[in-house]
Amino acid sequence: MGQSTSMIPWGKYPVYKDIARFEYGRLLWKNPSVRQRMLAHWSDSRHPYHHRFLENQETIEEVLGSQSSDEELDKDLRKRNLSLRAVVREIPPVFASI
Repeated sequence: MGQSTSMIPWGKYPVYKDIARFEYGRLLWKNPSVRQRMLAHWSDSRHPYHHRFLENQETIEEVLGSQSSDEELDKDLRKRNLSLRAVVREIPPVFASI
C-alpha cells in the first residue's frame, strides 16, 4: 500500500486540519479583497496570532500566493531550512473573530 505523492510534504502522519488551513487559505488568497481582509485581520493587534503572523508574514504570503505544487513548494522551502508543514502551522486561522 503506497503513500500518495501529494502527501509527501505533509509527512508520514498528515494533520488534515493543517492541510485544510493551507488549501482554504490559498483559495481565499486568490481574491484580492478577501486577501486584504485577511491581512488586516491578522495584522490587527487584537488578533491572538498577531505577533507570530508579523514575524512570518513574508513567508506566509509567499506560500499562500504560490502557484507551485505542494511538493515544489516544500522543496523550495527546505532549501531555506523550512518546510511546507512548518510554514502552514504559522498561518493564522482563516475563520476567527476578534
